[in-house]
Amino acid sequence: MPTFTSPAVANDSAIASRRTIGGGCVLLLLLLGPLFVCMPLNSDTALFDLQAERVLEGGVLYRDIVEPNLPGVVWIHLAIRPLVGWSSEAIRAVDLLILAGIVCLGMRTLPDGRTRSLFAFTAAVFYVCCNEWCHCQRDTWMLLPAMAAVLLRLRSGTDHPRQLKFAILEGTLWGCAFWIKPHVAVPALFVIAVDALHRRNRSRVIKDFAAVVAGGILAALPGIWWLIDNGAWPHFWEMMLEWNPEYLEAGRERQSPDRWLMMTYRFHPWWIVHLVAVPLAWRAIRTAITLRDRNASDRRVSLVAAVYVGWLLQAIVLQHAMDYIHAPPIVLGLLLISVWPWRLDLAPRRVATASFLCLTLLAAPILNLQRLAMWPRCWSEGSSTQVRATLAHGTFPAWQDLSRVVDFLREQRVSDGELTCLNVHSVHVFRELRVQPATRYWCTLILQDLFKRRAASIDAAVRQHTSRFIVTESIESELTNGGSPDDFPWNLPVVFEAGTYKVHATNVLQPGTEDDQTLSVRSSGSGERTEML
Repeated sequence: MPTFTSPAVANDSAIASRRTIGGGCVLLLLLLGPLFVCMPLNSDTALFDLQAERVLEGGVLYRDIVEPNLPGVVWIHLAIRPLVGWSSEAIRAVDLLILAGIVCLGMRTLPDGRTRSLFAFTAAVFYVCCNEWCHCQRDTWMLLPAMAAVLLRLRSGTDHPRQLKFAILEGTLWGCAFWIKPHVAVPALFVIAVDALHRRNRSRVIKDFAAVVAGGILAALPGIWWLIDNGAWPHFWEMMLEWNPEYLEAGRERQSPDRWLMMTYRFHPWWIVHLVAVPLAWRAIRTAITLRDRNASDRRVSLVAAVYVGWLLQAIVLQHAMDYIHAPPIVLGLLLISVWPWRLDLAPRRVATASFLCLTLLAAPILNLQRLAMWPRCWSEGSSTQVRATLAHGTFPAWQDLSRVVDFLREQRVSDGELTCLNVHSVHVFRELRVQPATRYWCTLILQDLFKRRAASIDAAVRQHTSRFIVTESIESELTNGGSPDDFPWNLPVVFEAGTYKVHATNVLQPGTEDDQTLSVRSSGSGERTEML
């Protein structure tokens, strides 16, 4: 005989469940929040800081510092850095707030409090436990306006009398995301196409699409004005038309089974989300196509499925096999699983969810004892060199050795235009010293690898510039097919060493000249030596 549960008991159970999950969110924030904020920045974020500071100092983006992408993320740094400061902790705290915004928007698509709380907790666990390359990145940040656009479409209904005004605003949100990364156009088109299947008034479909495009144009106008006013307009088009095709080609060459296998390992066990979400998305979209369901609940599920499928496809087909690119699809996959109208009993769903979360927590790198031991030091020291080195998930850079290089260059009073870095992860040196590179090339080897037809001109620009120091790193150089010790700049005198890092002096004079200056150089792991500068 089936048991009967009264509405009051069911409601009490739901409230208790929400409180449990809410308590878990608070505990997660207290335990992992300081560790997350004190993790090191990735090299991309350091580059965005460098580009933003170049513009704030009167420089011209694209002309004075190379950037092959649209300027949206640089604008975000230009907006928030003067407000929150230039520390790594500040930008990571902002990243956490952006994640909170994404989660809150996602929760608004869910039908009940228990599901909302569980989605928030699961998405937070996933993101906080990711490696630092997934944080403060364009792909996650553009998910915020994209989710706002999807929610606006859901809230406006299919035949609302003010539908066109909502569509223009939605297009503006998609346009803002487009400035950050144009790949967002794929999920946007998926959402619009799937939603067209739910329209009762077919004549409104074309008007709706035109209004969304109009909103995108409105979002484009302020950006175009900024590029013209800043003087970057012709250089922007040079990068987009002449440089970017080679950049995209180099990205496609980086797709390899080894990279995908490595990324699957780092995302373990979160890749399981796709095994569940992809079949659900297929069912939702197929139902929308074949049955033309107009139920509000079906529409909500199909639009979440559309943005998930569109985002996953553009990440796999159009972009590099990089961790940060594939973090947003997992968040969207979790949202689709949460919004799905499951017909399973609550008990097996709870067991499956709890088992998966336990597996994720056991596999989370941030929860190992060595990293957890940094919790009190995060409060007392912030993101110090030792804290960064311990909390870092990746191999590059070697934070303690890099810190010694920064200290040495700071002692030499290096200023703007006096430093060149050969390797991509050495871009942190510029950020830590708050100086601009000697040329528009913020590093050398990676740009020569991405833009092979311009490798000779990049090398010539570095050779001809009168910078004081060039920083090299041996392991990265080998990975990017760097030259031999007899090649430039490895043949220049080494005035400082720290681990695999070397600082080469470019203006060493022969002893006995009247301009001699004696520089005492500390070399990590060796005695003191002297070079004549």
